Amino acid sequence: MINRLRGLFKQSFFYGIGNFLTKASGLILMPMYALYISKSEMGLLALYETAYLFLLMISGWGAKGGFTRWYNEMKSKDEQKSLFFTTYFFNVFTSALGATITALILLNLEIFNSINSKKIIIIFSLSSLFKLLFDVPFILLKLQQKAFKQTGYLAVNIILTVLFTVYLLHYRKIGFQGVFLSQLLSNGLTWLIVLPLISKNCKIKWQKKLLGEMINYGYPLAISNILTLVLTVSDRYILEAYYSLEVVGSFSVAIKVANLLQVIVVTSFVTSYTFQYYKSMHEDGVSRYHLKTFTYFILFMVVSGLGIVFFGKEIVYILVAGKTEYFDAITVIPILIIGLLFSGVRQVFVLPLTKFKKTKIISVVMIMAGVINIGLNLIVIPKFGKEGAAFTTAISQLFAAVWFFYKVNQLEKINYEWKKISVFLFTGILYCLLFFIIPSISLFIDIVIKILLLLSYFVMLYYLNVFEEIEIQNAKQAWAKWRHISMFRSNINSLKK
Repeated sequence: MINRLRGLFKQSFFYGIGNFLTKASGLILMPMYALYISKSEMGLLALYETAYLFLLMISGWGAKGGFTRWYNEMKSKDEQKSLFFTTYFFNVFTSALGATITALILLNLEIFNSINSKKIIIIFSLSSLFKLLFDVPFILLKLQQKAFKQTGYLAVNIILTVLFTVYLLHYRKIGFQGVFLSQLLSNGLTWLIVLPLISKNCKIKWQKKLLGEMINYGYPLAISNILTLVLTVSDRYILEAYYSLEVVGSFSVAIKVANLLQVIVVTSFVTSYTFQYYKSMHEDGVSRYHLKTFTYFILFMVVSGLGIVFFGKEIVYILVAGKTEYFDAITVIPILIIGLLFSGVRQVFVLPLTKFKKTKIISVVMIMAGVINIGLNLIVIPKFGKEGAAFTTAISQLFAAVWFFYKVNQLEKINYEWKKISVFLFTGILYCLLFFIIPSISLFIDIVIKILLLLSYFVMLYYLNVFEEIEIQNAKQAWAKWRHISMFRSNINSLKK
């Protein structure tokens, strides 16, 4: 089990690097956005980002979920290649159709009508289409557990995006349009770079029957993903309706900071764990592995979330190039982090339902969660604004997580370590509340206090006896292995292997 856990976290490590690079590029791009586009345009950019997420959800019509589920059950390499060929070119067709529909919708929404709006919408749609064209190849690399290679392609895309953005915004002074033009150029070039990978993994054989099965399996998941999107982005449109794009701009900054937890920890872990879960789902004797994995996942989320909350002010300062008009986003971050903790739990509980092909249950739960979220948004946002939007999202995520667990528990019994998990969550939320009472003295002293608080969290857990002896021994071994800077390169190479 220890080796399996190490393998899981090694894969997560490289996905984390890729996701960190994505956020690192944001640390470069966000200050430029803050300098070269207005606060209202920042809010409009957030709405464009939700439009892309919608397009991502509808592309493939659920076939991508089926591809993930069926790939490792193919009996030969040729069958896997024909499955990839079928999934990829079906995704090309549905993505092109979806990009066209999305463009037509945006062209008819008043909120997206601005200077050069038609041109921007067309550039945005083409950029999104190119990004979707290398989505399935990235899924393939994850299924093949080639996290390092997938991270390399992602790094290329990020570097190109940063370079084109710097050139178009800083040197060419194109402004808002330059944001999307840089994405179009970088996504188009990345797709060309990925083409050899696509060709290498294709066998020209159309799996019509299997495609139908994958769509039948995956479309409830697609609907679920769309409703999850509604759950997470409806607040931005309601904020715009009751307040302004400027408020949406501040809220989007808070989301980008909080999403460091989602991108670097949650997505990295869930991505790696999902593909390992599907490979081992028919094996016996892996229940302890799953329950320990879940416990560690909760701990990593809580610790990372605390770090983001404590240093949220500094992160916001960097992201917006010191513009004080965005500082009202800082108080929203702790509430968003709590919601992301519940979101991470929900994503893990979905996997057993997909194992038993109960994807329709997922859709039903997400429909209810989406309805609750929108209903609460309409009630709470007019009175409490951004903070209310973050709170209603957390409540909806908690509702979905609890219901998923109830349904999973009916299918199979996994005795999660709820005592430890409760300690992690309760103490984590308690420390999170310290954010609101920590006095600001000076930049250096504030950072020292926050670091000491994070270290004290581990000390407190140690004295609460939540760790087993073997876990403490493994932690000491890991520290002995990684504490020497001279050994860093060899340790990274061992991870790659």
